[in-house]
Amino acid sequence: SLALLLAVLAAFWAAFHTARQLVRPLRELAGGTEAVAAGQFDKQLPGAGGDELGFLVRSFNQMTRNLAQARDAAQRSQELVEGQRAYLETVLARLSSGVLTLDEAGRLQTCNAAASQILGVDLTAFVGVNHQRIIAAEPVLQDLIEAIGPQLNAAGDWRQEIAWFGPAGRRILVCRGSSLPNTVGLRGGHVLVFDDMTHLVQAERNAAWAEVARRLAHEIKNPLTPIQLATERIRHKYLKQMDEEQGRVLERGTHTIIQQVQAMKEMVDAFNEYARPPRLQLAPLELNEFIAEVLYLYRDYPAGVEIKLELGREPLPVHADKVRLRQLLHNLVKNAIEAIRDGHGSTLWIGTNRAHATGADCAELSVHDDGPGFPNSILTNAFEPYVTTKPKGTGLGLAIVKKIVEEHGGWIQLESPPDGGARIVVRLPLLHGSVGSPAAIPTVPLSTEKEAG
Repeated sequence: SLALLLAVLAAFWAAFHTARQLVRPLRELAGGTEAVAAGQFDKQLPGAGGDELGFLVRSFNQMTRNLAQARDAAQRSQELVEGQRAYLETVLARLSSGVLTLDEAGRLQTCNAAASQILGVDLTAFVGVNHQRIIAAEPVLQDLIEAIGPQLNAAGDWRQEIAWFGPAGRRILVCRGSSLPNTVGLRGGHVLVFDDMTHLVQAERNAAWAEVARRLAHEIKNPLTPIQLATERIRHKYLKQMDEEQGRVLERGTHTIIQQVQAMKEMVDAFNEYARPPRLQLAPLELNEFIAEVLYLYRDYPAGVEIKLELGREPLPVHADKVRLRQLLHNLVKNAIEAIRDGHGSTLWIGTNRAHATGADCAELSVHDDGPGFPNSILTNAFEPYVTTKPKGTGLGLAIVKKIVEEHGGWIQLESPPDGGARIVVRLPLLHGSVGSPAAIPTVPLSTEKEAG
């Protein structure tokens, strides 16, 4: 019986050992499967025999090796894509051109900083939004979007120059676009690239007008003096030899000729002024003090026009040519007074303050009258030569003012306030450091109504 008991125990032990040998690979295989499910693709099981379980273990190990290789390849591809994306974003961020991409439904997909800067709208807030909702949120973009809308329905590349009135005024945009293929080779979205050519176009126009002005000044001024001298000689020689009636005719005719010659000389001088290259003698000056000094000349002039001087209390040091800046002020005041008289107005406001524009502090000068204001037809090109609403104007006054402002690195804008009249705003860069002080501003017998600040 003892031998039988030992035989039974031995049989149980052998069966248990055999079962463990059979279950162990399955348990390891189950653990390996759980590890793979958890993302451990480098899991390898111990070697197995040549039976079916061994084949299953070897297949599992080959599968995990393939998965690990696929994971590594995917990670390398993702790193490559991320690197290319970062590179592309860096390039787009450094471009001065605006870049937009739209999907096939017209939704904004990407935009760079230059696009927002040129359009004056933060486009990052509209990523994933279609153009109808963009127009609803930013109506100022409607004309621009409608101008390029037909091009988005066409295949291939296109180019278009668009005159657009945006937040910063009238802008000349050169837009280029192309359709993008989708994953199956069909036309998908669009890429738009645009540049603000306003300053370049204006510079070309200014250069062309300057050349015209130089030529006209040369061709016109040369014969004017002989004409005037000959007219005066004829009047001096024949006036005493004629009877009263003939003398009146000669006097009236020669007076008209001399008067018109003088007017043409003034126009030629204005041409020369506009065409001449800048020869500035820059020096530090305090703008409030300078304006008060210049406007002191208008204390008793003109009759029927009240000039209200609203100078800020904070010093505004600038680097400027006094002669050119004085000319700028005289031109602005003269134009405003003429507008007031023509429009039966009565008040001219001249004010200053410290402003912040284009990323820097600047001195702001505003000239505001209650005259008829600027007609809408000239608001976009009022600074071009020959643009005027006056019957006898040369159209060079504001053109020269703009030229002086630009010579000083400044900025000028026309406005038609809702309450009527016209407003011209000039901004000049502030000079770092102290020049003068508010206490140095002389007392001027003009109305000063601006509060401190």
